[in-house]
Amino acid sequence: MFLSIGLFFVLLSGLRAQDFKSLHLVARFDTIEEKVLGTVYHQVAVNEEVDQLVLNAIRMEIKSLQLNGEDWDFVQNDTALFIPIKEGASGELQLRIEYEAKPNKGIYFIGWQDETRRARRQIWTQGQGIDHRHWIPHHDDQTDKILFSAEWIFNSDYQIMSNGLLDSMVTKEGENHWYYSMNKPMSSYLIAMALGNYVASAQMVKGRPHILYHYPDRIADSAWYYYRHQHIASFLEEEINYEYPWRNYKQAPVMDFRHGAMENTCATIFGDFFLVDSIAFNDRNYTYVDAHEFAHQWFGNLVTAEGSEHHWLHEGFATYYQWLSEEELYGSNHYDWELFKARELIEGAAARDSLPLAHPKAGVERFYQKGGWLLHMLRNYVGDSVYRMTIDDYLHRYAHQVVQNEDLIALFEKHSDKDIRSFFDLWLYGKKEPSLRIRHSPIKEALVTDLSEAMPQELKFAFLVNGTWRFQNHQIPKGRSMILIPDSCTAYYLANVDDLLLNLQDESMTQEHYRIAFEANNQLSARCRYMREWPQWEEDLDFIKSVAEDKQNFHWLRAEAIKAYVRISKDRNQERALLESLLRSTKDVQLQKAIMTLVLKEKMDLDAQILADLRQYGGSYELRSSALQASIDPDNLATMKWLNDTHWAEQPGIVGHELYLQTLFYRFAFFRDQEALVKMLDFAGPFFDFNTRMNALSYLSYLPIDADLYWQRLFEAFQNKNWKLSKMGREKLLDLQSKEATQFKKAYRKAKRDWDDFQKRKAERTFEKE
Repeated sequence: MFLSIGLFFVLLSGLRAQDFKSLHLVARFDTIEEKVLGTVYHQVAVNEEVDQLVLNAIRMEIKSLQLNGEDWDFVQNDTALFIPIKEGASGELQLRIEYEAKPNKGIYFIGWQDETRRARRQIWTQGQGIDHRHWIPHHDDQTDKILFSAEWIFNSDYQIMSNGLLDSMVTKEGENHWYYSMNKPMSSYLIAMALGNYVASAQMVKGRPHILYHYPDRIADSAWYYYRHQHIASFLEEEINYEYPWRNYKQAPVMDFRHGAMENTCATIFGDFFLVDSIAFNDRNYTYVDAHEFAHQWFGNLVTAEGSEHHWLHEGFATYYQWLSEEELYGSNHYDWELFKARELIEGAAARDSLPLAHPKAGVERFYQKGGWLLHMLRNYVGDSVYRMTIDDYLHRYAHQVVQNEDLIALFEKHSDKDIRSFFDLWLYGKKEPSLRIRHSPIKEALVTDLSEAMPQELKFAFLVNGTWRFQNHQIPKGRSMILIPDSCTAYYLANVDDLLLNLQDESMTQEHYRIAFEANNQLSARCRYMREWPQWEEDLDFIKSVAEDKQNFHWLRAEAIKAYVRISKDRNQERALLESLLRSTKDVQLQKAIMTLVLKEKMDLDAQILADLRQYGGSYELRSSALQASIDPDNLATMKWLNDTHWAEQPGIVGHELYLQTLFYRFAFFRDQEALVKMLDFAGPFFDFNTRMNALSYLSYLPIDADLYWQRLFEAFQNKNWKLSKMGREKLLDLQSKEATQFKKAYRKAKRDWDDFQKRKAERTFEKE
């Protein structure tokens, strides 16, 4: 039911005049019906203008409601509760609501319908942005800070993680009662609970306990998925230079999480696809997420943005400090690499639309990557000491408060003598990144620049004069300008352009200058850009090869050199010889992965023994997968008996059982191995995590099968609450509905018998459109 226009304005006016101070939740869980059985206690401050309290509550059954200890009347619709207040009442009110909720968002029941008990059994929450209103009646607005506490009640065979300090845990009649409490206010979207079969370990970071939750069957890999957590946390607390603002910190993995992780106040929940082993660590590890979510404890949780147009104040800061932590762990080259990858994502967003960073629909590439880039440039612009002073002021001034973009800008204007307004007008409010074109004018022996935006950019140029590099800083204004090249200059390059988020068109480099500039410029991202854009000069192939073979070079630069060599070379045998030599000689897993990606793209044949070694012993699962794919030879099936090796099934750290599913797919595709088909259909079922199910369904969709179980798996995926899995199920079913209408109708009718009303409505909206 939707609110009328008049009721909508009543709702808004009521929320402005009511201030929810605290929320205490008592919650049990019915895992059969997937219901929350709760009682919530609110302390609310109201002024005399308020004639009703308004709470968000999606389709809840209210068992009883009391105001200041008295039973109280209320009005309810599908989205809210309206509680009348006596005229002239003001001060603090005590509100108690006993209720039941069967939510489709906000809290998720995992594995309880699996009678075989193969699936993990969990309950976990995800409130951002306004999803907790589906299972807790409350004022669901991130600008309203509350003091939260909870009593969670469940079977004593399980563990529960939640916000705050675990004050006590009491067993009553076979159930545990976990009592958690916060001593400082937070936004309600950050309420968190993870229930499952866990064991916990504790680390101390600057006197605060950090409690890390593990699956009992994955403890052996914990050193990899919580890799150097103490180091990350200690570094960030020193770098941010503000004491960690909460009493403890906790992290727990959950199955089928809808995102990567969520920075709930002192209680991060993350997807268990980050539970890597030593091999998978080289493909995707948790360190960057660990740092990102920990940084949110300051940026987002301590200081909270008012709305979506200010969202980068959460994600941009967390991304920037994540990059700094990666630099701390892996070095400055890794930091440059992250900036470069972020730049590519930002360029992709710019190709899609021209929204500024300060826009509610700016998108993740801007909120995260461009927000991080803004802070990287801002720190360089104002200087390290001014930056750190301003951030310290920002966190102290607005602790446990709500902010807007202009609050941060005002503090930088206070502490810096630079043109802060122009900086933010360009990078925060500007609709696109500036374009810079540089050309060489041989007539005037000058570099001609053309800048698209109003704010001047300070660029550093390097000129090689009589064998010595001379550096000159120039303020480049909007429009066309000219920089004279010194007499006797034999080469030049732009020294710092990769520290700015500019769309660069450098047309100034001649062939005689290009290699000299590449060797002289020690900025990794610039050297990689040179190599990526290297012109088709075959006489430079030996030099490019030397860059690729130099083990002192970062893997990213070596990979760009390899791609440049293959792009420029006209001799496939020489290309293959280089790639095989590097695969044999290097121990750099990231370089090996880049080479194998190129091999597949270029459809190159490699030595069979190299591929066999990489398939079985490669230091990355992605590397093994690429080698497996490169080894497939449909014209010589007798050589592919290795597809039946048992070790493919014994790799716990790989996300989604990717390698095993690859081998199963080829076993069925080439040999009609029925055991492989049965196993793939099993992997597509509800016993497994969403990544495994998506991988299995993807492979199955390429096979000529029409089994009833395949249709069942697709409809199970469609009804799953993980949006990625549900989207895949929907897309594949819609495709089959148009191509195989008769079989679809039969399978649809059969599946519909077991669905509840919500699931039926979802299916009808999707498959029964007129």
